[in-house]
Amino acid sequence: MSTSERPRKVLVVEDVALIRMTTMDMVEQLGFAATEAADAAEALAILQQDGEIEILLTDLGMPGMSGRELVEETLRLKPGMKVIIASGYSINAEELPSNVSILTKPFDMQQLRRALES
Repeated sequence: MSTSERPRKVLVVEDVALIRMTTMDMVEQLGFAATEAADAAEALAILQQDGEIEILLTDLGMPGMSGRELVEETLRLKPGMKVIIASGYSINAEELPSNVSILTKPFDMQQLRRALES
C-alpha cells in the first residue's frame, strides 16, 4: 500500500464489549481502519456521519434493532456497501444480497481477512 492510499474503513457493530474490542483489534492488525458501535442505532448514526466507511461488520443478535434490521437499513442508505454478518447461528446466504457475506463465529484472523478482502 502506498502512503497515499488510506486503509479501508470498517464499522464493527457488536453489543458484547469484549468481542467488539477483540474484533476491532483484529481488523486493525489486518491493516484496516476501524470504528465501533455498541448497537444498531449507534451504527446508523455513525454511517450517516462518516462517508469513509466502506465495510459494515455486524453481529445479528443485539438488543433493540437487530443486526438484520441494521443490514436492511444500511443497504437502503448505502446500497453498494459491503456488509459482513458475523454470527454463531446458521444463516441462509441465498436470501442475502450479493454484497452481504457471512462470517461464522467464532472466527480467526485468516477467516476475518478473507471476509474483509473478498
